[in-house]
Amino acid sequence: MTPPVNGAPVDILDQIRRLHGGLKPSEARIADLVLAEPRRILELNVTSLAQAADVSEATVVRFCRSVGCSGFPDFKLRLAECQARDEFRDRTGGGTPYVSQDVAADDDVATLARKIFSSGAAALTAAAAALDEEALERAIALLAEAPRVLCVGTGGSSALAQDAAHKLLRFGADAQPCADPVLARMLLVNLEAGGVLLALSNTGRSGTINELAAAAKAQGTAVVAITAPKSPLAAMASVVVASQPVEDTEMYTPMASRLVHLTLIDVLSTGVALRLGDPAVRQLARVKAAINAGRLPPLA
Repeated sequence: MTPPVNGAPVDILDQIRRLHGGLKPSEARIADLVLAEPRRILELNVTSLAQAADVSEATVVRFCRSVGCSGFPDFKLRLAECQARDEFRDRTGGGTPYVSQDVAADDDVATLARKIFSSGAAALTAAAAALDEEALERAIALLAEAPRVLCVGTGGSSALAQDAAHKLLRFGADAQPCADPVLARMLLVNLEAGGVLLALSNTGRSGTINELAAAAKAQGTAVVAITAPKSPLAAMASVVVASQPVEDTEMYTPMASRLVHLTLIDVLSTGVALRLGDPAVRQLARVKAAINAGRLPPLA
């Protein structure tokens, strides 16, 4: 059984319960551990999980595929997001339609503030537990070596694209954000060899962004996508920095998911700076000096 595509969230624990009876005995032992202590599993790597279940690492990988995941990183991603969504539902009772899934209509300001801060923290913790380090390393390498980076996103993701370009520019990268789809097509055509399209989409189903990714792929331009796994955009990307949507985006505006994307941008830009070394540090110092020169002195 395979998971749904198009970035649709799936409760991996429910899926394991449904498939448990058809698993091999060794895989069933892993399933029992996951169902009993899902939070503990998030802290384990493939080796430690294999030891805890008294199976081989290969069996752990087979178990992940048996329950519809592409591998162990994908399994941990879906388990982490499942845990985050369960926490949100427990705290909020389902949320307020079209406003936020984390608050109720009768919440006072103190309560809604606490809930939103808590949901953001939970989403970041879950995303950190599910990071694909190999994908991050590949994305950082592409961005660091690119002569030019075009950052694109629509709607709420347009601000994230601008933030990505802003952070990369500080370290000397030739990065440019663009929210205009026509201008983005022209900029994409003008990307030099080795250029990178950095595409941001919470669901991975944005028609505009997917068209740009398809055009980039057709002309041989690498695509780094921060988006939902198993989405159309993820399928076209050279490297996917996966982030399963926390909210039901058909009903709610992405809030915690956007914080995750901003943090992933911080990870990528900082990784680029570290990879570039001293030249990036010197460039950042020059940028800081230029910015500080235009600031007013602090009030007495």
